[in-house]
Amino acid sequence: MLDGVRLHYATAGSGPAIVLVPGQSFPWQSYSKVMPLLAKQHRVFAIDVRGHGKSEHTPGRYTFGRCGKDLVAFLREVVREPALLSGNSSGGLICLWAAANAPEFVRGVLAEDPPLFSAEWPRMRDETWVHDFFTHVVSTLPDLAGFFSTLKLPTKPGKKLMSFPRPLAWVLGGAIRRHQRQKPGAPVDLPWLPMHVRLFVRGLSEYDVDFTRACVDGSMCDMDHGDCLARTKCPVVLLQASSFTDPELGLVGAMGDADVARAKSLKPGLVVESWPKPHVVHLAAPKQWLALMERLEAMA
Repeated sequence: MLDGVRLHYATAGSGPAIVLVPGQSFPWQSYSKVMPLLAKQHRVFAIDVRGHGKSEHTPGRYTFGRCGKDLVAFLREVVREPALLSGNSSGGLICLWAAANAPEFVRGVLAEDPPLFSAEWPRMRDETWVHDFFTHVVSTLPDLAGFFSTLKLPTKPGKKLMSFPRPLAWVLGGAIRRHQRQKPGAPVDLPWLPMHVRLFVRGLSEYDVDFTRACVDGSMCDMDHGDCLARTKCPVVLLQASSFTDPELGLVGAMGDADVARAKSLKPGLVVESWPKPHVVHLAAPKQWLALMERLEAMA
């Protein structure tokens, strides 16, 4: 228990500390490709953010600031030494909050495609496609099979949304329902799926949808991104994955080029890497992600 909230985590290795914070809906297992390699020379921690995995669900009490305080408490009471932090997506925002507000615990941050500035309110509601995605999450979960059967995704600017392929949705939906009947209450883990999809399904199956509801109504957004970035004194590597702006949907992705330019203006010495990679880079390109962690450690 940390400040009254139960957080679940995995740990491996020994040496200087690294703490890994997954993105929204993903469990700590999203770092399973890179954690064993980091653990050869580091003491590595991968956490389930509150509302995720085996960590405590706290409906009505989800904000970036609260999650940031959870991370600071974890660093203070479990890690007990200054650490390198890496967070994907919303996890990147949580790491930046911790770096700005508890600098004594943070040696450096790899912010992996965080929604810098785009996850502030009301911009997230008015200018991003992800708000539509979050609305779909809230309207369908906990019916996980129904979530996939009605999911529509953007592909290119100006193109119609692409529906989840019907045959795949039928197969996946059937597999999810069988798993839920055979193992009621257990995480839905389908090992035949591609790793990214497998972890996404697993994460959603043990996820508190109220975390996403807080993104739909804006109550999540209590963090001033620019202020946190400007107050962060440790080295920061900002990783920008693929994104585009659609005339109707708005920003599709975490950050546009203007967001990255603003981040550079606020944080002297900010290192930016822009790759045409999917959002969860540590799964899509683990070797390149590990190289960036090495670069961050050299800077720190």
